[in-house]
Amino acid sequence: MKPFAWILRVAVAAVFITAATTKIVDPDAFVTSIRTYRLIPDGAAAIFAVWLPWLELCAALAIFPRRHRSGASWLLLALTFVFLAALGQAWLRGLDINCGCFGSAAAVSGSAYSGYLLRDGLLVAVIAFLLWQERRAAGSSSSR
Repeated sequence: MKPFAWILRVAVAAVFITAATTKIVDPDAFVTSIRTYRLIPDGAAAIFAVWLPWLELCAALAIFPRRHRSGASWLLLALTFVFLAALGQAWLRGLDINCGCFGSAAAVSGSAYSGYLLRDGLLVAVIAFLLWQERRAAGSSSSR
């Protein structure tokens, strides 16, 4: 694994591990945050609050073993797109939300959305770069 890709992979894993563990520790706060997005029924929010952090944690840890790296990266990319979509719809609807990203009740409204959207957009770019680099490395090793 190239050093730059390894550093990026560690950074992505750190983001998702931190986000997951803070949610796992306090699922009640996370369910409250999910409800502020007004996307799913309350019962579904409670289910999401329990399993989503574990999915994030498992995927974050799975981006290191070569065998699971591609699948885990695609899953993290999909999750990040879902987070971006949830943020975007809340912003477009003018909702005041609690992000819930890292367990704390970070109030988001108005112009504060731009920072969260930028952060998640950057995360998408980094994960996409890692996937591209992985594909490029697989292509060069198979042509030998």
